Parts: sequence; structure tokens; C-alpha cells
Amino acid sequence: MGYASYMKRPMSAFPFFLRRFRGLCCTMVGVSLLAGCQAPMATVKITPTPTTLIYSYIIAHGMARGRVMSGDLAPQDVIRLAQADQMALLSVLMAEKEPSRESEKNALEKTLILLSKL
Repeated sequence: MGYASYMKRPMSAFPFFLRRFRGLCCTMVGVSLLAGCQAPMATVKITPTPTTLIYSYIIAHGMARGRVMSGDLAPQDVIRLAQADQMALLSVLMAEKEPSRESEKNALEKTLILLSKL
């Protein structure tokens, strides 16, 4: 055995305890990701507010504008899309002006109708 046999590099650039720690961390991350899949769905509650209705309308409006700008709609489809957009806007503004469960439901329904026309 010569001098070169003592100069071999370890398997990894990390020392032994850091290799173990790295393996433990990777295992813990994997377990936590899988544990997240087991979370009960009842813990997440989503209640629409006037702000979320406005955001939903703005997203739907942008999608409608993009569809019109693509140029593949017939003129009668553009008119139907514009009418659905106007109805969604008015219902969202009413929900903003007079917040109630009924007006929020109506605004959400009109926004979904707009999305269905796309």
C-alpha cells in the first residue's frame, strides 16, 4: 500500500454526519408532502366577498377580450359575449353597492355565465 491509497476521496463531499442529516431532511420533506394530501377538506372555507367577485369578473372579462381579439368568433357570438359581459359587470357592481347573500350569488352566477360563453 502506497501513499496514494490514503488519499482517496470519501463517497460524498459531505462528511458522514451531514450525509445522514441530508437523508433525514429529504425523508422528512417527503413525509410532510404526503401528509398534506391527507388533510381534511372541511378545513378550507371559501366565502365570496365583493373583492373576490370583482377579481373573478376582471379575469373573466380579460378572457372574453382575448377570445374576441383572437378573431375566430362569429358576429352573433361577439354580441352574446358582450351582453353576458355587461350583465356580469352590472351584477358585480350591484353586489359591491348593496352587499347581500342574494346579490353575491347573482354576481357569481352571471360571471360563470360569462365564462361559459367563452
